[in-house]
Amino acid sequence: MYKFDDGFLEGVGLAGIPENQKEAFLQYAQDQLETRVGEKMSEGLSDAQLDEFEKIIDNDQEVINGWLANAGDYKSDELYQKLAQNTGGSENEVANDYVTAKWLNQNCPQYQQIIADSIEALRQEIMVNKDALLASMQ
Repeated sequence: MYKFDDGFLEGVGLAGIPENQKEAFLQYAQDQLETRVGEKMSEGLSDAQLDEFEKIIDNDQEVINGWLANAGDYKSDELYQKLAQNTGGSENEVANDYVTAKWLNQNCPQYQQIIADSIEALRQEIMVNKDALLASMQ
């Protein structure tokens, strides 16, 4: 998912946020994005799909191993290779990320657009309210 940082703050006009409040605001933005994306992605999914995805996110190894068992030679998959290269995580972490990505591609193929739209909506809201936000942080 998207990572909020100093560049994001600068882009929305909050480069002047007090240093002692920066981390809390960035975490708030991250939480808002995750909530919005989760709500939007869940539209149209069955309870069984939502339950399965929650188990994958919670690293339920039984569910993850079930997905991997049906994935064939997943370690040679280009997606798996990219994840292994980019994350630097353990083999187990890469496998979990791989299953998450595969699940999303299969069950919610528009998730990248949902994330992009949610980031942009959040950016716009913050920009519209930046003066009030900065004033409340002083």
